[in-house]
Amino acid sequence: MLLRKRAWDIMREDFPWVQEDAAVQEVVKTLAASRTRFPDNNCVVVNSRKGEFKGVVSMWNLIHSMGPCLLKGMGLDEREVDWDKAFERACRECAQDSIAGYIQTDVPRIKANDPLARILEIFLDYRRGRAVVEEGGKVIGIVLLADLYREIACDL
Repeated sequence: MLLRKRAWDIMREDFPWVQEDAAVQEVVKTLAASRTRFPDNNCVVVNSRKGEFKGVVSMWNLIHSMGPCLLKGMGLDEREVDWDKAFERACRECAQDSIAGYIQTDVPRIKANDPLARILEIFLDYRRGRAVVEEGGKVIGIVLLADLYREIACDL
Protein backbone atom coordinates (compact mmCIF):
# COMPACT_ATOMS: atom_id res chain seq x y z
CA MET A 1 0.00 0.00 0.00
CA LEU A 2 2.77 2.50 0.85
CA LEU A 3 4.36 1.88 -2.54
CA ARG A 4 1.16 1.45 -4.55
CA LYS A 5 -0.68 4.62 -3.49
CA ARG A 6 0.55 8.06 -4.45
CA ALA A 7 0.37 11.60 -3.08
CA TRP A 8 -2.49 12.42 -5.48
CA ASP A 9 -4.56 9.69 -3.78
CA ILE A 10 -4.54 11.46 -0.42
CA MET A 11 -3.64 15.11 -1.09
CA ARG A 12 -6.02 17.92 -0.28
CA GLU A 13 -6.70 20.02 -3.34
CA ASP A 14 -8.88 22.38 -1.32
CA PHE A 15 -6.49 24.04 1.11
CA PRO A 16 -6.48 27.45 2.81
CA TRP A 17 -4.02 30.06 1.60
CA VAL A 18 -3.14 33.71 2.09
CA GLN A 19 -0.75 36.16 0.49
CA GLU A 20 2.59 36.84 2.14
CA ASP A 21 1.58 40.33 3.25
CA ALA A 22 -1.43 39.06 5.24
CA ALA A 23 -1.92 40.06 8.86
CA VAL A 24 -2.10 37.53 11.70
CA GLN A 25 -5.84 38.20 11.99
CA GLU A 26 -6.46 37.20 8.36
CA VAL A 27 -4.51 33.96 8.81
CA VAL A 28 -6.43 33.12 12.01
CA LYS A 29 -9.75 33.70 10.22
CA THR A 30 -8.66 31.70 7.15
CA LEU A 31 -7.54 28.76 9.28
CA ALA A 32 -10.72 28.86 11.39
CA ALA A 33 -12.90 28.81 8.27
CA SER A 34 -10.94 25.87 6.90
CA ARG A 35 -11.26 23.94 10.16
CA THR A 36 -15.06 24.06 9.95
CA ARG A 37 -14.79 21.77 6.90
CA PHE A 38 -11.52 20.01 7.76
CA PRO A 39 -11.10 19.87 11.57
CA ASP A 40 -7.65 18.28 11.36
CA ASN A 41 -6.19 21.10 9.24
CA ASN A 42 -3.46 22.94 11.11
CA CYS A 43 -1.82 25.27 8.60
CA VAL A 44 -2.33 27.85 5.87
CA VAL A 45 -0.30 27.99 2.65
CA VAL A 46 1.39 31.35 1.98
CA ASN A 47 1.86 32.59 -1.59
CA SER A 48 3.47 35.71 -3.02
CA ARG A 49 1.41 38.27 -4.91
CA LYS A 50 2.56 36.50 -8.09
CA GLY A 51 1.23 33.16 -6.80
CA GLU A 52 4.62 31.68 -5.94
CA PHE A 53 4.80 29.38 -2.91
CA LYS A 54 6.49 31.07 0.05
CA GLY A 55 5.79 28.64 2.90
CA VAL A 56 3.14 27.85 5.47
CA VAL A 57 1.90 29.34 8.72
CA SER A 58 0.88 26.70 11.24
CA MET A 59 -1.12 26.90 14.46
CA TRP A 60 2.19 26.85 16.29
CA ASN A 61 3.35 29.91 14.30
CA LEU A 62 0.12 31.73 15.16
CA ILE A 63 0.47 30.97 18.87
CA HIS A 64 4.11 32.03 18.65
CA SER A 65 3.08 35.35 17.09
CA MET A 66 0.31 36.03 19.63
CA GLY A 67 2.00 34.60 22.75
CA PRO A 68 3.96 37.68 23.81
CA CYS A 69 0.83 39.84 23.52
CA LEU A 70 -1.20 37.35 25.55
CA LEU A 71 1.36 37.21 28.34
CA LYS A 72 2.21 40.92 28.33
CA GLY A 73 1.68 42.49 31.75
CA MET A 74 0.92 39.21 33.50
CA GLY A 75 2.90 37.57 36.23
CA LEU A 76 3.42 33.86 35.73
CA ASP A 77 2.47 33.27 39.35
CA GLU A 78 -0.93 34.96 39.07
CA ARG A 79 -3.69 32.57 40.07
CA GLU A 80 -6.55 34.31 38.35
CA VAL A 81 -6.02 35.70 34.89
CA ASP A 82 -8.78 37.22 32.81
CA TRP A 83 -7.91 35.37 29.61
CA ASP A 84 -10.80 36.96 27.73
CA LYS A 85 -9.36 40.43 28.33
CA ALA A 86 -5.84 39.21 27.57
CA PHE A 87 -6.98 37.68 24.28
CA GLU A 88 -8.97 40.81 23.38
CA ARG A 89 -5.90 42.96 24.03
CA ALA A 90 -3.67 40.58 22.05
CA CYS A 91 -6.06 40.67 19.11
CA ARG A 92 -6.20 44.45 19.22
CA GLU A 93 -2.43 44.94 19.58
CA CYS A 94 -0.93 42.07 17.60
CA ALA A 95 -3.51 40.75 15.16
CA GLN A 96 -2.70 43.48 12.65
CA ASP A 97 0.98 42.49 12.61
CA SER A 98 2.34 40.89 9.47
CA ILE A 99 2.94 37.15 9.36
CA ALA A 100 6.23 37.72 7.50
CA GLY A 101 8.39 36.69 10.45
CA TYR A 102 6.37 33.55 11.17
CA ILE A 103 6.29 31.85 7.77
CA GLN A 104 7.86 28.37 7.73
CA THR A 105 9.91 28.26 4.56
CA ASP A 106 11.50 24.84 5.04
CA VAL A 107 8.34 22.98 4.06
CA PRO A 108 8.91 19.67 2.27
CA ARG A 109 7.84 19.66 -1.37
CA ILE A 110 6.63 16.50 -3.02
CA LYS A 111 5.36 15.46 -6.42
CA ALA A 112 1.84 14.20 -7.06
CA ASN A 113 3.17 10.79 -8.15
CA ASP A 114 5.41 10.26 -5.10
CA PRO A 115 4.51 7.02 -3.31
CA LEU A 116 3.22 7.21 0.26
CA ALA A 117 6.41 5.48 1.46
CA ARG A 118 8.39 8.48 0.16
CA ILE A 119 6.03 10.90 1.91
CA LEU A 120 6.43 9.01 5.20
CA GLU A 121 10.20 9.16 4.77
CA ILE A 122 10.03 12.93 4.13
CA PHE A 123 7.84 13.52 7.20
CA LEU A 124 10.31 11.59 9.34
CA ASP A 125 13.38 13.31 7.85
CA TYR A 126 11.97 16.83 8.10
CA ARG A 127 10.12 16.19 11.37
CA ARG A 128 7.13 17.94 9.88
CA GLY A 129 3.53 16.86 9.61
CA ARG A 130 2.88 18.48 6.27
CA ALA A 131 4.20 18.67 2.74
CA VAL A 132 3.06 20.66 -0.26
CA VAL A 133 2.41 18.93 -3.55
CA GLU A 134 3.94 20.86 -6.43
CA GLU A 135 3.56 20.55 -10.15
CA GLY A 136 5.12 22.95 -12.61
CA GLY A 137 6.28 25.21 -9.78
CA LYS A 138 2.73 25.66 -8.42
CA VAL A 139 1.19 24.19 -5.28
CA ILE A 140 -1.64 21.88 -6.35
CA GLY A 141 -2.30 20.28 -2.98
CA ILE A 142 -1.13 19.58 0.53
CA VAL A 143 -0.66 16.34 2.45
CA LEU A 144 -0.96 16.40 6.23
CA LEU A 145 0.24 13.76 8.65
CA ALA A 146 -3.43 13.07 9.44
CA ASP A 147 -4.02 12.13 5.78
CA LEU A 148 -1.10 9.70 5.75
CA TYR A 149 -2.07 8.25 9.12
CA ARG A 150 -5.65 7.71 7.96
CA GLU A 151 -4.37 5.79 4.94
CA ILE A 152 -1.99 3.61 6.97
CA ALA A 153 -4.55 2.95 9.74
CA CYS A 154 -7.19 1.82 7.22
CA ASP A 155 -4.96 -1.05 6.11
CA LEU A 156 -4.29 -2.41 9.60
